[in-house]
Amino acid sequence: MQNPMLEDLKNIMKEGWLEKESRVFKSWRKRWFVLTTTTLYSFKAEKQYSNPTEIIQLATVSTIKSCQEETNKENTFKIDTPDQTFYLQASNNQEKEGWIGAVGKAMVKLNLKKKRSDDDD
Repeated sequence: MQNPMLEDLKNIMKEGWLEKESRVFKSWRKRWFVLTTTTLYSFKAEKQYSNPTEIIQLATVSTIKSCQEETNKENTFKIDTPDQTFYLQASNNQEKEGWIGAVGKAMVKLNLKKKRSDDDD
């Protein structure tokens, strides 16, 4: 049986280091993030695609936007899903905008693909 994550990781759109605020302790941890056409993953190590620390399905994301006022940290953005809000920090503004743009673009493509398949029904 094929591992769906390994299949998905054949479609990497962007990857790189971001800081992520942990859910429980609210401390910031460095993670390797990988964006595919359907999912945003985080891993503890660069280019070691096993045991993701987060799996965010893009179909569940309602918004992605800057949130420096909320976090009081530069270059931060948040990803809202029905179950959770993820707070992330890039190393600089250009990197932050690159991630927001890439995730937003992937969300639009996913929604267009879904709409086309809904129209075919």
